[in-house]
Amino acid sequence: MASSISVINRLSLNKVRFPLFWQMLLAMSVMLCLASGVLWGYLQVNFQQLVQKQTDTFAHTITQQAANSAAEMLMADDHLALSAMLENLVRSSENIHSIAILDEKKNAVAQAMGKHLIQNPFSKIYQADILFHDITAGFIQLKIDHNIIRESLAKTQNTLTLIIFGIGILAILSSIFIARKLTQPLKQLQEITQLVAQGDLDPDLPIIKNNEVGDLIKSFKHMLKGLRDKESIEGKFNTYFSKDIAKDILSDLKEAKKPLKSVTGSVLFVDIVGFTQLSETQSPQQIAHILNQYYSLLHQVSKIYWGSVDNYIGDGAMLTFGVHVNDPKHPINAICAAQVFIRLSESLNLQRTKENLPPLQFRLGLHCGEMLAGAIGDHERMQFTITGDTVNLAARLCDLANPDKLIISEQIYLHSSCEALLVTEACQSFLVKGKKHPINGYAVIGLAPQFNRLLMQQESELKAMQEYV
Repeated sequence: MASSISVINRLSLNKVRFPLFWQMLLAMSVMLCLASGVLWGYLQVNFQQLVQKQTDTFAHTITQQAANSAAEMLMADDHLALSAMLENLVRSSENIHSIAILDEKKNAVAQAMGKHLIQNPFSKIYQADILFHDITAGFIQLKIDHNIIRESLAKTQNTLTLIIFGIGILAILSSIFIARKLTQPLKQLQEITQLVAQGDLDPDLPIIKNNEVGDLIKSFKHMLKGLRDKESIEGKFNTYFSKDIAKDILSDLKEAKKPLKSVTGSVLFVDIVGFTQLSETQSPQQIAHILNQYYSLLHQVSKIYWGSVDNYIGDGAMLTFGVHVNDPKHPINAICAAQVFIRLSESLNLQRTKENLPPLQFRLGLHCGEMLAGAIGDHERMQFTITGDTVNLAARLCDLANPDKLIISEQIYLHSSCEALLVTEACQSFLVKGKKHPINGYAVIGLAPQFNRLLMQQESELKAMQEYV
């Protein structure tokens, strides 16, 4: 149980956010406080020792000088002179509690008392021999009042404490300044990182300084430039390729040439009927407008059903489903895209007829199977392509389709995703160029009623979008 609690406590502590600013401030404050404490203790001990040493030196000097001066007066029994000398010594220092001259039998001959006398003094007695021709004639005793010394020492210690405290406050303020100075650019980088995550690749960066934080900002600036270049490249790629194809190409930029890979999916070919004759009656600008209008429609329809327009081929287009994204129902999604496109193109034709413009009809062919996908070419000119027998057969089925009709292969018809959902004409056998044996195809009339309602809803949404545009 105890171990479980300790594990929980560790996990909870790991989740506690402790900002870097407070970490740095706490670390520097603790170090400064420890340094100040050590300095204060060191000064206290050494100052006390120094004061005690100075006091002892002073007392020994006074006693020795008094002993030297009192020798002749003691031998002459000049007690008055001895008392006068002692009084002068007492007046010269506030630390002297009392001083006395004793004869050889240690009887007091003369003495003087200090000005600051207290009831119970903390004093220390210092003694020196009074010598006359190397014969001890008496003694001098000096009593030093340590209370006065202690009071002076306490005042000095208080002053020292205030100085150390002031230094500590300044040190903490300096720590706050330094911590803020170091962490502010990092906080700004954090905010900038959030902006970058939201899509802003050109934020305002802090001023670059000549330190480690400045180096970090330089690296971050270089990274942003790389992201902007990448975004620009992706934008240009998305202009000329579908989003899925652009992603595949950009993922292979590090490789000089990636070999073709085997993929499985559905391929839908769309071709304009009678495009040659139409081109003869329309200007290039009108032809471009027509193609852009219908290609835009193809792109929108493919996106709804997880497909992509892989290539525009003159007056036609090749769409793939399940190639760039994992979609186990790519056959039925491709059929839905084709049906919606046919219905929307019929609506556009009605509008074109009202404007006295020639209507457009399309042939569509759909097949599924394995293909090869990837970039082909040399180092100077590369092209992303999807190739294989599956692609060729889809193109052949498109050529065989009647106007505004979709022909699907037998593989599409028998796919599990299309089971009981298709309404088709009877199976037809087609002779296809490049095939020894005829292939079976089905002309799609529509979808099952329960599935057709969703199809009509998506058709209405796209039609509304077209009208809005």
